[in-house]
Amino acid sequence: MAGVGRRPAGGGRPGVETTWQELAEQSEDTTWEIRLVTPTVFSSKGAHVRGIPPVSLATSLQERWHQWDPDTAPPRIDRAAMAQVLTTQDFTTEARVSLGMPRGDRRASRAITAYEGALRISGVEGAPQTADFSRLMALSAYTNVGSHAGYGMGVIDAVAVG
Repeated sequence: MAGVGRRPAGGGRPGVETTWQELAEQSEDTTWEIRLVTPTVFSSKGAHVRGIPPVSLATSLQERWHQWDPDTAPPRIDRAAMAQVLTTQDFTTEARVSLGMPRGDRRASRAITAYEGALRISGVEGAPQTADFSRLMALSAYTNVGSHAGYGMGVIDAVAVG
């Protein structure tokens, strides 16, 4: 099994590596303080989603994990079940962001609405969805989330506080 390296733009300790199995075992946390290090936006069915829904955060991370190491990835997200166990305090604000497209590209002058700020997300203790969210938050130290990650968007710093 290949190790998971730390992304250069992420928070935490630079150069720290872990294994997929170690990430999969991180299921005990129930509350996270999440700082959006770079503007963040999610998409669904080709359209940007308003705000930073916790289930979109979870789905984004689960899809990345499943792509990289499906054997240890948490199961596909049941969005309705996860939404029932997660509560969010949202301290984000809208930010207009221009994608760094080459001149002449039809999207070069296009600005999108993304979000900056912080969130505090809590899950119901003992719920399997909270355990899955905990595993996914552990992965967030190693990858971006959401749309336009290739442009540096979606870097988050998630700290378990409970």
